[in-house]
Amino acid sequence: MNIIDTRAKGNFEFVEMNSIKNIPLFKLVPIEYSFEDKNFQNVIFQSSPAVENFRDLNLLQDKQIFAMGKGTEATLLQSNLVAKIPTSPGSDGLMETIKENSKGDDYLIVKGEGGLDQIENELKEMGKNVKQICCYKREKFQNYEHLKEDFESANIIIFPSKFSAEIYFKEINFTHQKTFLGISPRINKYVESLGFKIKLLDYFSDNLEKKIKEII
Repeated sequence: MNIIDTRAKGNFEFVEMNSIKNIPLFKLVPIEYSFEDKNFQNVIFQSSPAVENFRDLNLLQDKQIFAMGKGTEATLLQSNLVAKIPTSPGSDGLMETIKENSKGDDYLIVKGEGGLDQIENELKEMGKNVKQICCYKREKFQNYEHLKEDFESANIIIFPSKFSAEIYFKEINFTHQKTFLGISPRINKYVESLGFKIKLLDYFSDNLEKKIKEII
């Protein structure tokens, strides 16, 4: 069984993959940011790379921390930071969690360039003070021809992000006798919109390879 995980290099490094091959479809590039106004009680991380590229985690010990889902939560735990996460991942679920657990009216959102604005917009509509930091960007590779042979022989392809799925179906697009696995409903909804079947994978289970065998 030939399994390929398309996560970007440096992302979710704590997930063990003994027999799973990692072939990234894009790279993560840190962005310089200014962080002068530290007058906030709540901080929201919209992705795992937002945590990994935010250089000021040491200043968050007394803040209420929120994360978009299990992956971002697990990345924060690597730095001994505990976050509140929604029962169902996504912006709608996270907003409910924020409303129930926030402290004060001042928020910092940490995300990637071009990331979702729903949380920021809803908080502003509620009259909250919101600051935003973009600390990384995602860059496609210039060419994907050198990757096609590996994907052509793959049986199972994992999409840890919607961006990796978008790139795969645009630049690679081998679909015959492939099993696609996504780690969130948002990713799976996108793939299904293209007309392909995809299964939801508990990417952060204790035994990823065992979990894959259970669902395929």
